[in-house]
Amino acid sequence: MNIFQCAFLIFLFFSTCSCQNGIDSDFSFSVNDGLDKTLINEIIDSWHRAASDSDSIAYFGTMASDESVFQGTDDGERWTKTEFQEWSRKYFQTESAWTFVPLKGRNVTINGNIAWFDEKLDSDHMGRCRGNGVLVKDGKTWKIANYSLSFAVPNVVANDIIQTIKNSNDLILD
Repeated sequence: MNIFQCAFLIFLFFSTCSCQNGIDSDFSFSVNDGLDKTLINEIIDSWHRAASDSDSIAYFGTMASDESVFQGTDDGERWTKTEFQEWSRKYFQTESAWTFVPLKGRNVTINGNIAWFDEKLDSDHMGRCRGNGVLVKDGKTWKIANYSLSFAVPNVVANDIIQTIKNSNDLILD
C-alpha cells in the first residue's frame, strides 16, 4: 500500500468518525459511498452502452420497476418502463437504438438507499444534452427509477429557442 492509499484510508476513517459527533445533518459520508458512486457510475455507463448496442434486455433490466419513468425531450415524452419498452421496440431492432456518450463530470449524490445524478451527454443526432436521474438500492443492487433527458441550450440562443417553442405550442392542440 503506497502513502497516497494510506492517506486516503486515514481520511475516510476520520471523515466517518466525524459524522458520529452528534451534529444533525441530512447527509453523511460513509466508507461505502465511494464504492457505491463507482458502482452507480458503471451502471449508468452500462445503461447508455446497452442502448447504443441495442441490448433491450440489459437496458430495461437496469430500470427499477415497471413504474420507473423515462422523460424525453419532447413535452409528451413521459413513459413508464412498460410504455417506454413498447415505444422504443422498433429502435432496439436496429444496430443501435440511440447513442449518448457521457462526458466527464457526472455528479452523484447518495442518501441511504436513494441516489441522484446529473450528467452531460454528447450525441451525434442530438448534440449536447443533459440527463438526470434517481436510482434506488434494493439489497446491493442500484436500479434507475427515474431518468430525464434534456437539450443543453446555450444562453445566447435561449430567447430564440423559447420563441420557437411558444410558436410551436400555438400549433399544437392538446
